[in-house]
Formats: sequence, structure tokens, C-alpha cells
Amino acid sequence: MKTKFNIIPDLNALNCITMHPNMAKQNNISARKRWFLRFGIQSLEIKLRTSSFLEENELKISVEVIENLRIPLNCRYEIRREINEIILGPYIGILTASKKSSLDETVQYLSNYLYDYNHIGGAALAFSLEGINPIEKTIEGYLYNPEMKKWEPGVYAYPASVFKIIYLNKDWRNHFQTVYGSRFFNSYVFNKWEMYKWLSESSEIIPYLPKTMIYNHAEDIDYLLGMYNEIFVKPVHGSMGDRIFKVSKNGINGLKLEYHQNGVPYEKQFSSIQELDSYFKDQFKKKTIILQQALDLISYEGKKIDFRIVMVKNQSGVWEDMCMVAKYGQQGSIVTNILAGGTAEIGEITIQKIFGLSDEEVYRFRKEINRIILNAADRIEECGVHCGNLGVDIAIDTSKNVWIIEMNNLNPSPLFALDINDRPLFYQIKRLNMLYAKRLAGFPEDLQ
Repeated sequence: MKTKFNIIPDLNALNCITMHPNMAKQNNISARKRWFLRFGIQSLEIKLRTSSFLEENELKISVEVIENLRIPLNCRYEIRREINEIILGPYIGILTASKKSSLDETVQYLSNYLYDYNHIGGAALAFSLEGINPIEKTIEGYLYNPEMKKWEPGVYAYPASVFKIIYLNKDWRNHFQTVYGSRFFNSYVFNKWEMYKWLSESSEIIPYLPKTMIYNHAEDIDYLLGMYNEIFVKPVHGSMGDRIFKVSKNGINGLKLEYHQNGVPYEKQFSSIQELDSYFKDQFKKKTIILQQALDLISYEGKKIDFRIVMVKNQSGVWEDMCMVAKYGQQGSIVTNILAGGTAEIGEITIQKIFGLSDEEVYRFRKEINRIILNAADRIEECGVHCGNLGVDIAIDTSKNVWIIEMNNLNPSPLFALDINDRPLFYQIKRLNMLYAKRLAGFPEDLQ
């Protein structure tokens, strides 16, 4: 593990940083060279001195440098040399709310991102859009105090990287792209239709996508029902199984509609496509809607099953497949969402139970699923979306075919780990989020 430094204010020297000579040598930092000290997005030209009177884990920094760069003193930092800059950090921002009031109410829950502060180190700033001053390049927010294990309000400098867990409009995306470029992840949140368009352009991935199309007219329903006896109707934006309808043929001209609302199943009958189309137009108003091929999903005791795979990038910038969770819907339900009354199980156990596979067969099947998901994740990023974590919903049909249903990059919930009673995994997912942000903040080495 790299040395974590304590900051000591230097009351005598101006524009100066002093370190132990062993640390200067270890980091290839020569006192004969001109240096800039960088903290967050800002840097100042400084003089470098060495002193054997300091402890090896101490850095003495001139008071005016501390004040100009707004360096918090209660954090423990790493240093990294890059050309003629000494980077002090990591300094990570977590954009967690639009309004200050929302941040005030939720900031205490962000501490679980920093349970392993000894490995993450540096400064962590939780902030809202309302707290940003783009002119002064300052942020009113909460900084994590690792000594007290609490968040302290104040006005701080812009961080070096940002991990975003809320929606942003185009103006804010442009701002963060201008300031951070690739050091800002999960910036653009894509919808179901964008995902389908991007993935369907890959010959390697399209075999794993259920047929999907935009719903504009009654003829679209008629067309897809002509190809498949059952289809789903979904908004392009949406989660937790909300506003999902299943349409199937019922007799010669009849149509059956199934959906759930507040955990209660409903069923309606329609005598024509035009009647059903009018119903949907009233339900969705002018929202963008997709039609999607319904799959013959595996089930157990009348409960449909699909799976959530949690993907997180680590400090080396490499995707890690954290877990596969099987989601069982309520008996007879068309959705499998856990919050809608479903249950969860470790995915490998479910696969073995449903298909009667050996341990080795389950392992090989799981590796194939991982290969498919990694290809899809790479394809999404090729289309210009910088992801740091992904929640991928897949389905497996009764013929053991794998299908990609949805990919979520708006802070996909790590709570799936708790659904399978794996609390250490919950914290590991959050830890990797911060370590990837640490990489983007200028500390890519994984030296643990």
C-alpha cells in the first residue's frame, strides 16, 4: 500500500512543499526541478524542499498554498509525480443530488462508500448541483472526515474526478465534460431504445437481443404480434417493472392485456388492435414507447425468473463481474422486480436447479454469460458513454438461450447483494466505485 501523508501547515515558507528525502527519492521528485502542486483541478507553482526532521508520512505545505488550493487537513493523502506536477490526492467528488436539501437528508448514507478509507485515502466530497459555483470553481457540500467518520459542511475546491449518481441535463453534462472530460463517469444515462440501437449494430451481440421496435401506430403492434404471439409494451425510461404491459393474442381477433399495479395483477380484454392502441395512447400520452418480443422465460413454481448482473470497474479500469442474482417474480406475475413482491437467489444456484447442470457445466455457462455481457459493455462505451458501473438484466429461456433485456448505468443498486444475504459484496461494490474514481483522479496504480 502506498504511503498516506498527513499535511502540516508551514507557517514560515512561501509557496513551498517539504517532504522527507526518502519520499522524494522514492517518488523520483528532485528538489532541483520546478514543480506544480495539483489538488483537484487546480495547481500552483511551488518550491520543493526536503527535510530529515519530518516523518516519512508527513508533508509540510505553505499556508497560502493550503488556502489557495483549499486542501483539507484532516485527510490522509497519496502523492504521485506526473511530468512536472506533484499530484496530491485522490480528491473524489460524489454528485449525489440536485438540491442541497436532498443532499442534507442523504449525505450520512454515503459513508458506506468509504468504509475502506485506508485503501481509498484522500478527500471525498459529496455535493449537489445547487452547491456548484462554476465561476469560482468552488462547491458547497460535505467533505468526509476520516478521523471523526462524519461529513463536514463547507465550501471546497472542485475535485479531480466525479462519480455521478443522478440524472443530468445537457447543460450540466456539457459543463462536466468541459471541466473533467474522461475523469467524469456515468455521465450520460441511456434509455432502453438507445441500448437496443447501439447493441443491435454489433453482429456479435444482436443474437442475444429480443426483437425491439419503437411503437408509433396500431400497425406496429399488429406487425410484432404477427411475428410473436406475445409482446411487451414498455416506456423507454422506467425501472422496477413499472408501466410494463404484456399483450397476447386471445382467440381469432381478441387481445389480452396483462400488467401489475402496486403488486396487484390486472387483466383486460380488447376486441381489436385499434381499441388496444387507443388504450395505450391514453396510458402513455406522448411518451416514447417500445414494443419487445416476449420470451419463454424459465420459471419455478409458476414464478418467472430473470437475472441481474452487477458489473463494476476496478482501480485498474477493468470490468469486474461482481455477481449474478436470480429474480423470482410473484406467482403469475409478468415482472420479476423484487420491490414488486419478488424474491432473490444466487444466480448460479438457480441455473443449476432449473437445468440440472453439474458444477462444471454451471461454471462454463456462467463464463459464457460473462463473455456476452463484457462484449455488450464494451459496445456501449464505443458509442460514447463512459461507464464505471452497470446493472445488466438478462433472461434465460427454456431452451437455455441468453438474452440481454436491459442495461442500467444510473447508479445501478448494489442492494442486490443484500437480497442474496451477502453484505461484504455490497461494500465491495461501493469500494470499487471509489477505487475507479481514484484511478480517474490520477492514482491508477492498484498496489494493494
